[in-house]
Amino acid sequence: MNNKTNIIVTLLFAASCAFVSCDDWTDVESISIKQPGIEEQNPELYTKYLENLRQYKADTEHKKVYAWFDNSEKNPASRAQHITSLPDSIDIVGLMCPSELATFEKEEIVTLRQKGTKVVYAISYDEIKAQYENLISTQLELENESTFDTFLKKEIEKQLAYSEPFDGIILKLIGQNPKYMTAEDKATYTASQNIFFNAALDWINKNEGKFLSFQGKPQNVVDKIILSKFLHLIIEMYQVTDKNKFPLAIQDCLETGVPTDRFIMAVSTPSLDASDTSTGFIGKEKAIIETAYWITTDAQKYDKCGIAIDNIQNDYYQTNGNYHNVKETINIMNPAPSK
Repeated sequence: MNNKTNIIVTLLFAASCAFVSCDDWTDVESISIKQPGIEEQNPELYTKYLENLRQYKADTEHKKVYAWFDNSEKNPASRAQHITSLPDSIDIVGLMCPSELATFEKEEIVTLRQKGTKVVYAISYDEIKAQYENLISTQLELENESTFDTFLKKEIEKQLAYSEPFDGIILKLIGQNPKYMTAEDKATYTASQNIFFNAALDWINKNEGKFLSFQGKPQNVVDKIILSKFLHLIIEMYQVTDKNKFPLAIQDCLETGVPTDRFIMAVSTPSLDASDTSTGFIGKEKAIIETAYWITTDAQKYDKCGIAIDNIQNDYYQTNGNYHNVKETINIMNPAPSK
């Protein structure tokens, strides 16, 4: 049995033995009862499980899993509102509300690190620009922030200050394609991008062991050399309605200078709003499942390195087990070895 097989078999054994798994807490927090899990019933086995889990995430070749989690609820009443309830095999968890973490959230980040899971947050160029334009349109006082670049620099510095409890940052940029700009507009756009990216690169140089990933449209980055600094390039597939059109979404990104060895595909879980029959679906099938199958197929021009799941908490309540669709997605991409 090779090393990867040994690790996966140990993980499967720990998860399937007669104890209650860390991923399968009974949702009875309101009466303060929790079934003892493997960590209480067999600490030695759990320690070995954590060792193998960390080694699997750090050393073995597998499709990576990012998960965006809505942590806006600071007084949770359900296990669904805890990041420690997420499947252990998720590699990177993104928190949507990073600015004011509750004490329990900081403690749960430490718990996730014990499993080899990284915790990140996002800084969005487009959201900062929209915020600035909204202030301009309402004619509010901007003090000395009379230009977008001044506003951008101050805002990104403010958001970088959230980073202490986190392992990394996702820089988001949709932007505009510079190929269709005038020389003057492109120069202005380039200057703004340089402020955005250089602030993050300065941050990473001062924070050893942390990382950056990119999410959005890499083809709209002017200086594409910057893209080599990112662990992954997360490509948003939210608008894909036909699984046969996945390659077209990637094709737009394949411009000279864009690294092709680190693509992650971003899709959403279905909405909790029953009237929303499009979010999280490709046709009538769940987007995360269809994307996982596509990720496992061969591609000659680029590497499909994993998936990013938006609003992962929506998948918690499933009749066939908590996070059933997420776990199926992970198993499709990283199946257990057959005997």
